[in-house]
Amino acid sequence: MNIEAPNHQPPGVNLANVDLNLLTSLHALLEEGSVTAAAQRVGLSQPAMSHALRRIRRLFDDEILIRRGSRNVLTPKALELIGPLRDVVHRTTQLLGGEPFRPEYSSRTLTIAMSSSVSYILGRSITHLLEQQAPRMKLRTVPIPQDHDTIFTTHGADVLLLAEGYESDYPRERLFDDEWVVIGGTPEFLESDPIMQLQDWPHVALDTPHRTRPYEVLLHRGIDAKIHVRVDDYLLLPRYVAGVHRVGLQRRRVIEQMARTDELYTAKFPFPILGLGVDMVWNPWLGDEPYKQWVRALLTEADRISQMNDADS
Repeated sequence: MNIEAPNHQPPGVNLANVDLNLLTSLHALLEEGSVTAAAQRVGLSQPAMSHALRRIRRLFDDEILIRRGSRNVLTPKALELIGPLRDVVHRTTQLLGGEPFRPEYSSRTLTIAMSSSVSYILGRSITHLLEQQAPRMKLRTVPIPQDHDTIFTTHGADVLLLAEGYESDYPRERLFDDEWVVIGGTPEFLESDPIMQLQDWPHVALDTPHRTRPYEVLLHRGIDAKIHVRVDDYLLLPRYVAGVHRVGLQRRRVIEQMARTDELYTAKFPFPILGLGVDMVWNPWLGDEPYKQWVRALLTEADRISQMNDADS
């Protein structure tokens, strides 16, 4: 009987026929978005990097980097490659004897995607902890785009701090709980039911084409809110309420900090509403588990310190 030897050749591209040095060039091109900058990063001449880009395009059957107007943009295929390639580069570095992550010696950049309100709550504590634990590390914060999960590929965020009402395709874990509160700018706010204040007092609200969740609830309850001031950032809203005959809606954790210096009076939001808890959503290609565990502990401790400071104020 003639028994054929098993075929151990994996399907798809034969790695023996691929110049793996191209992955280093591709990594630089994806992160720099420029042939010139990528060449400088890896120590090649610009013609050599242009030649590498032509080979990469043949390998992936995709343009990867295209000119649009006065700037270069990555193709959809290139955007899909960023996350997995970063993971491959990190794992290869570790395989070849790269130093394991140690915060006290690391010069890595910690990139966190979060709203301005969450940054206001945690920012001071995060920077203090970094100074103590990782003085050489850098911190970069990026705003949250409408398509939340592109933050990992487009901006390379290590972690996304996302409010519980927003969906994500990736696993999440709770960092802290929070809730909506009604805020007023003068002591008279505390003299009657907040439902009456929400109905009668002029509002300061976020300027958005869509009605925000608390205002959907108010409308459903028959409260016709009279919006007199619109702002482009939730974090600015309390500054337009403090000291004047107006009301607004904001995170409790933000107001606990702002009330130390601004004339603000608070009451619970009077109707059932989804909370404002914040979850950690991790970059799915963040392959460095010790680093991830350290960032998780850093954020958890930053929240603990922030809450402790709020309680002492």
